[in-house]
Amino acid sequence: MTSPELANNLARFAEMEGRHPRLLVATASSVEERYCKHVATLFADGGFDVDIAPRNSDAQSIARQVIDCDADILVLVRVSMDAEDRVSVAGLISSLAAIDAEYVKFGIVGKTDDPARENVDFVFDLDHLGTADCEALVGYILAIEEGRVAQHI
Repeated sequence: MTSPELANNLARFAEMEGRHPRLLVATASSVEERYCKHVATLFADGGFDVDIAPRNSDAQSIARQVIDCDADILVLVRVSMDAEDRVSVAGLISSLAAIDAEYVKFGIVGKTDDPARENVDFVFDLDHLGTADCEALVGYILAIEEGRVAQHI
């Protein structure tokens, strides 16, 4: 599954950080639980170190887990706009801010027309999630990391 570009970017990130990029996958409601393993497996196969938030986690516990697992990226699986969200995008943003973790990149895997898409760093379509998304996400996090390193030189 790993393309040459993806492998190269993963190697560059690992050279700078000493590890592959870390990602935490959480779900917005019980509706998304069945998609969680699929999303986590895709990103793990794409070269990310992946952790999964426990079922029924709230926004505060997900934010704490982001810090505990030293995640670079938080992915919220959110597909149903009709379900009662246990975890909202606004709640996660507030919880990350409350623990000074705004630096964590936060995105949604679900529907590209998600109404919260303007408030997150990226949105991927669950129905078409694939290698290209892993490539895009690694490229994105690598560019941020290179920019951070360049500022300290």
